[in-house]
Amino acid sequence: MLLIICFLISSLLAFLFSSFNFYIPQIIALASIVFIIISVRKKILNIYLLSFIINLIIFCTGGLTSPAFFLIYFLLLIIAFQNASSITLSCSLIAILFLASSLKDMFSLITLVSLLLITPLVWFIGHQFIEKQKTETCLSADETAFMFWLKLKFKTGICKIIDSASILLSQPQLTPSQKEEAKFIRDSARNLLNSSNKLSDEIEHSGDEI
Repeated sequence: MLLIICFLISSLLAFLFSSFNFYIPQIIALASIVFIIISVRKKILNIYLLSFIINLIIFCTGGLTSPAFFLIYFLLLIIAFQNASSITLSCSLIAILFLASSLKDMFSLITLVSLLLITPLVWFIGHQFIEKQKTETCLSADETAFMFWLKLKFKTGICKIIDSASILLSQPQLTPSQKEEAKFIRDSARNLLNSSNKLSDEIEHSGDEI
């Protein structure tokens, strides 16, 4: 809810500042400088300030008839890739609400309808992107748990089997068939250990490449 309010405030401020005809270039320049400084220092994209800049440019250049109107599509996509789909939908509806004030003719009506129609698409893209991130996070957690089990529990158990089989083979009272069975167990355990070492190396190598 807080994120939606912040987007609403940024759009409202842009709408109000768009009436300051003589100071628009200075306001956009100042906001852009602040945006660049924040982005460089914190290494994050301040989406609220970006929303203010884009909305201000669109509002002061004609709203729905603005030649920079396409920027609103990029803004919605950026929001969709960083926030929940409900927030993206709310921001799109907020943009439609403010832009409706510049509705004048059939062309502007078509532009507004296009924004309304693209909203479900942006919502879907954002939803799919976030779901993909959740899946990758779950896979990463499962991979970490598997590596922990492989390195600690599995390899420890295999090494104990190899040691026990080696001790058993050193016993003189074993019959030839018993020695063969013990040797088979030891060799099979060694093969499993070698395979697990190769598997863990491949997983670590693929993780480094990513």
